[in-house]
Amino acid sequence: MKNPDWRKCIIRDDSRNVLKRIPDNSIDLILTDPPYNISRYSTGNIPLPGRTAINNDLAPWDLEEFVPSEWADELIRILKPTGNLFIFTSYNQIGLWHACLDRRFDTTNFMVWHKTNPAPKIFKAGFLNSCELIFTCWNKKHTWNFSSQKEMHNFIESPICMRPERVADPKHPAQKPLKVLRRLIEIASNKNDIIFDPFMGVGSTGVAALELGRRFIGVEINSDYFLAAKQRIDDTMNRLVTNEEIFDGKVEEAAVAYGASLFDALEDYQEQLAIETRPQDAAIIQPYLSPLIKWPGGKEKELKHILPALPDFERYFEPFVGGGAVFMAIQARKYLINDLSSELIELYKAIGTKSEVFYKYAYAIDKSWLALHDILVNTPQLVEIYNQYRVGAINDNELKSDVERIWANLSTEIISLVSSFPAINAEIIKKEVITNLVRKMKRMKVLEESKNTLPKSDIFDNIEAALKSGFYMYLRYLYNDRKLTDNYKDFHTALFLFIRNYAYSGMFRYSTKGDFNVPYGGIGYNSKRMAKKLDYYRSEGLIKHLEEAQIYNLDFEEFLRHAKPTKSDFIFLDPPYDSEFSTYAKNTFDRKDQERLANYLLNECAAKWMLIIKNTDFIYNLYNHPGINISSFDKKYIVSFMNRNNRDVTHLIITNY
Repeated sequence: MKNPDWRKCIIRDDSRNVLKRIPDNSIDLILTDPPYNISRYSTGNIPLPGRTAINNDLAPWDLEEFVPSEWADELIRILKPTGNLFIFTSYNQIGLWHACLDRRFDTTNFMVWHKTNPAPKIFKAGFLNSCELIFTCWNKKHTWNFSSQKEMHNFIESPICMRPERVADPKHPAQKPLKVLRRLIEIASNKNDIIFDPFMGVGSTGVAALELGRRFIGVEINSDYFLAAKQRIDDTMNRLVTNEEIFDGKVEEAAVAYGASLFDALEDYQEQLAIETRPQDAAIIQPYLSPLIKWPGGKEKELKHILPALPDFERYFEPFVGGGAVFMAIQARKYLINDLSSELIELYKAIGTKSEVFYKYAYAIDKSWLALHDILVNTPQLVEIYNQYRVGAINDNELKSDVERIWANLSTEIISLVSSFPAINAEIIKKEVITNLVRKMKRMKVLEESKNTLPKSDIFDNIEAALKSGFYMYLRYLYNDRKLTDNYKDFHTALFLFIRNYAYSGMFRYSTKGDFNVPYGGIGYNSKRMAKKLDYYRSEGLIKHLEEAQIYNLDFEEFLRHAKPTKSDFIFLDPPYDSEFSTYAKNTFDRKDQERLANYLLNECAAKWMLIIKNTDFIYNLYNHPGINISSFDKKYIVSFMNRNNRDVTHLIITNY
């Protein structure tokens, strides 16, 4: 134990990388302020008579899609059973947090921060933005420090963070006041507890935590914010030490032992981030490379089980590379990767060769997707048509006629969005947009009749989802067009990337005719953008990683026999699972294939190998041989497709070393 009395650990990195390295049940309070994705509703300047206009823009990082469900599992995993989870959020995100967290805790609730000095409104035509929400979660026997009923109101009042407390350079648009943070920390933690903020910003949570005698772990990806946070937190530590405000005497060793080992691990990780290259090492964790694409069974969340179990090796082989979570997370002297999905491999190659034609189409699709929102904003008639329909002023037939009339006004503008594509079918676009708008409006009316009246913002979001669903269906139609597949490979690869990002729950299923048939993901995907992913694809680190790889599109056995791994090499295998539903990308992988794989690994393979696979009697019996090591871990599936997956399953880690 290096430092049992540590007080703070701050890391500049993507917090998804840091989360993987935090042990289970080790954090007392997660208090954080992730992106709200409200920037598209908050733009331009607010004019003030006789005063300088207030800039209403937020920040570019808030435009990047933030999906709460992608963070929930890891946040829950690291939180102690007695811990609390407090998340600042907004009206458009609180339902998403509730959907992925409510069933996982004994209690979920919310608090309200009332801002006593909100930004003014010149025209008295709406509410001031004077309240902000804090989504809260806890289990029985959690830490809760109240001395009276008066303290228990879920309401905190404070001004917006102002000078001199507010950091001027860099200015963070969402900096929270210390008064609010101190109150939350006092309520939900005890002295010496570990407070974790994965979206640290300029470090306000860290300052408040240290002032109250807690320990703090913070992560921030933006270098300017990180440096500001480091300065503030270091200044706070110096002041506390100077004034002897930290603690009187030693803390109990039992209370800090786990925390100290966590601190040591994260300190080591900080040192690792500071080392740019260590080519002499066979396998080094790469903190900045993410998977190329979401893929069924992707192993990003299982890296904490996989990486510690890697052997020493020279060359790295992966016959079922998929999205590449493991491939991207390690560094070797040479990579040989393979997948039977030709579409996936075309994406790898387009990125690796920096194909400008691919990027031209991909950026054009992303730009068109963004433009659909502006088209709807400028076409309020669609919302008005629904308002008439919901109160019975028009019937079903009139609804369709009115939507068709609006299409006549919109058709030129929407069709222009696909003018740079190699194929345009105006009739298909018209059919899909009208069908999806009419269908959505009918569903909305049924929902309102059976439940509650939808607020204005929900009506807009639903109609936007319908418009984008129609556009998505048109791109899905192009994706399924065999002629485009054969004649415009770069365009088809861009369509493949789009479909992968916007299909419902990232699923990839095909009809018996071989057509992709998964619908649009819905409202939660409206603000999604591919731009960030495309920028990542062009990043120097990723390009260098792909340039060092040999990429194949073969059957796994053909690939391994061709590549001939030796005893100094390592093979990582994540094949399709032994299940009733084992077709992910038009390619079936059945029990005969599982037997082929086991036969090669057990009887012919000279290299060290690791296989990750769902536990079934069939699989266990295939690999239950002398010299083969089998261990397990639990995994929760996020989506159960047509009830074919058991959400609570055990996964096996099988190795020959």
